[in-house]
Amino acid sequence: MAAEAPNPRTLKTWEDAFQYPIPVARKLEQRLRANADENREKLRALVGASYRDLLDTAETIVDMEMSMEQVEAMLARAGRHCNSRTVERITGNAGKLADRGAVQMHREADSQARRYAFASQLAVLRNCSMVMARLLKGEGSHLVVAKVLVLARLLHKALSGNAVTPPIVGQLWDRVLSARRRLLRRIDQRLASPTCDAAALVETMCAYALATSSTPTQLLRHFHKARLDRIVGLLHRGPDELPTCGMGALRLCIQTCQDTHTIFPRRLADSLARLKAHPLVQDADVRALYELNLDVHDRWMGDEARNYTPWPRHDELQRAEAEKILHQWSKQAIAAFLGGIRKALKNEHRLEQLASLRQELVETWILSGSRMAGVKSANVLDDLRATINTHLEGIVRSHAQNLSSVVSGVSQMLKSRSAAPPTASLSLWGSVPKTAHLTNGAASFKSEILNTHQGRDNSVIDVVSTFDAWMSSVLQVKSIIKSMKEARWDDTFADDDEDEDSNDDDFGDSRQTLLSDDDPRLLEEATQEALTQALRYLGESFVQIVGELTAREPVADVQEMCFVLRVMREISEKIPTLRLQEKATPLATPFTLELLKPLHVTLAKQVVQSPTKLYEKMLTRAVKTASNSHILWEGHPSLPAQPSPGAFSYLQGLTKAMAAHGSDLWAPASVSVLKRIASEELATLLRSNLNDVVKTCDKSESTTELAIEGDRENGVADTSPGLHPSGERTARAALLSPSVEVRDQKLKQAAFDALFIQRFLGSIGNGDPLDELLKNVDALEENTMVRLKKSAADYAKKTYLLFALLA
Repeated sequence: MAAEAPNPRTLKTWEDAFQYPIPVARKLEQRLRANADENREKLRALVGASYRDLLDTAETIVDMEMSMEQVEAMLARAGRHCNSRTVERITGNAGKLADRGAVQMHREADSQARRYAFASQLAVLRNCSMVMARLLKGEGSHLVVAKVLVLARLLHKALSGNAVTPPIVGQLWDRVLSARRRLLRRIDQRLASPTCDAAALVETMCAYALATSSTPTQLLRHFHKARLDRIVGLLHRGPDELPTCGMGALRLCIQTCQDTHTIFPRRLADSLARLKAHPLVQDADVRALYELNLDVHDRWMGDEARNYTPWPRHDELQRAEAEKILHQWSKQAIAAFLGGIRKALKNEHRLEQLASLRQELVETWILSGSRMAGVKSANVLDDLRATINTHLEGIVRSHAQNLSSVVSGVSQMLKSRSAAPPTASLSLWGSVPKTAHLTNGAASFKSEILNTHQGRDNSVIDVVSTFDAWMSSVLQVKSIIKSMKEARWDDTFADDDEDEDSNDDDFGDSRQTLLSDDDPRLLEEATQEALTQALRYLGESFVQIVGELTAREPVADVQEMCFVLRVMREISEKIPTLRLQEKATPLATPFTLELLKPLHVTLAKQVVQSPTKLYEKMLTRAVKTASNSHILWEGHPSLPAQPSPGAFSYLQGLTKAMAAHGSDLWAPASVSVLKRIASEELATLLRSNLNDVVKTCDKSESTTELAIEGDRENGVADTSPGLHPSGERTARAALLSPSVEVRDQKLKQAAFDALFIQRFLGSIGNGDPLDELLKNVDALEENTMVRLKKSAADYAKKTYLLFALLA
């Protein structure tokens, strides 16, 4: 705690006050200032309005006393010198002396007045900059600051007119100019502020008129310029502030027109005229500034500063000219607003925010746009709609073009797959751990099962997720179109239309048709067109990818083809959801059968290759060896009732090869291609096998006949093979050599195998290679073929579940 300040009466000299600590000296200073202000107020209260009269009376009394003393001295001197010559001499000397004294007194009085005037003018000028800084810092009245500025300008002019101008005058004037610049900036901020009411605007305009000696026309143009700069500045802010700033800019355009109608010219003219009521020094607000101390200094400030009265040209602007200027500014402001909106929208890519901005801008303009003089409301609305609709369409198109990310993702995955070692196919039994998380309805478990069954590995999921993200970004426009269609503009502004001079005829069509029918339809058409182009690009890109895969030498990895097939399948399933209306026709998938066929063919050839080679080896071995499978035949005459192990193994191996690549790949189109390729290769293989059977049997028959002829030449009879050695050799040759019966058995079994395989790989009567093969088997009778077909069909019904992928 600082000590209490001492009683000033106890101090003998002023140096004694500084013997105390600084806080105590500060308190003493405050007490002295408070006492001085209190004494000053008391003195003013005591003296009152007659203070100046009392001063004049006191000066008059002093002058009279001095004159009386001079008269008495002169009379006494005249009494002593009463002769005429002395009187004349004395009178002459006295007159000369009096004249010389009067001149000297006048010179001294002028010199003293100049010193007082210089001191007062310099003191007030110094305090003017301090007062202006205080008022500007404390958000004081701009008009009072402008009045002080004018007073400082007059004082500087008076001080600069002296023969010798002290350097301090220039320094003080620099401070005033700095305060003037701050004042003008504050005035511009106040004029541009959308929250400033009409009374504050008028006061600020009067301040600008005093500070810059501007006419009402210049004031109006400056006001419009400040508002236009604020409108443009609002639209130059970041995209995050666009909804708020865009609405603020439009409201400021409308509010400026309303403020112009309210203020110009009558209200401003009345305010400017009131500035001429009295001299500036006599203004109550100026005299209330205690720093200027005008009660003391005003008599020494000079006639020009003491008698100066502002004289603004309050009646210079007429209403017709004000309306003309307003019309010009309205067109310029709306053009700047629309241009600023276009530039600001370039950085706005959020559909929802843009749709919300459209709603607010259109609503604000319809409610208040007709109050802007000089512009046609319908034209501005059309320009505003066109600007926002064009940007909406541009965003949709840019989002649609982002589908290239899916293509690049597929290309990158193919490169990584080609560089990586082959991986095993997904298995339902090995993909999900035993400790799978089963909470929340086992969603993760079911998702894993579905992904595994559909062959969705991480690479497929990544590409499909990219497509889903793209699709979501495009379909955001769906909710926007819906909200645009559901808006009821005619109902919203029905009451407002009754109070406005404009009507719906000014818009051509009704607002409902323009805003809720035409705009959504244009956006729908643009979206559909963008989607069509995007899907066309997707199809062309995959045509190139498929062409590169199928044309690669050696043949591309089957896993890459499976990856591309799965990606195309997943995307094809999602494309029907790319529609803006539920009843709209779904978009056609770009992945046509012609595009998929090369992949299906290559995949089928890879799958068929191994089972066919294995079956070929088994057929070759069966031709050279004898078989006792005929003992299992049924019927009379007996015929095959089940396929050979080779035929069954072929179908089983083919099914396993298909499952190894993933059961999800075998759609009807893919299975159809595989069946055709397998049928062609199998028909060729079986045809060669039948030829080998016939040739082998014919060769065996020829060998047997040669053996019999040899026995005959040696005199051995055929009927007694057991009696003669040569007969034994002949019988042995007959037992070891295939006969016609053996050939028929093999042909029947081969025909049954072909019919059995045909039940899974082909269709009878449609140019099937296996059907053409069976028609060319002449060794089989028609009845036999009918029975074989029936038996093959029955056995196929028993075993079709084993070869479900071929169904």
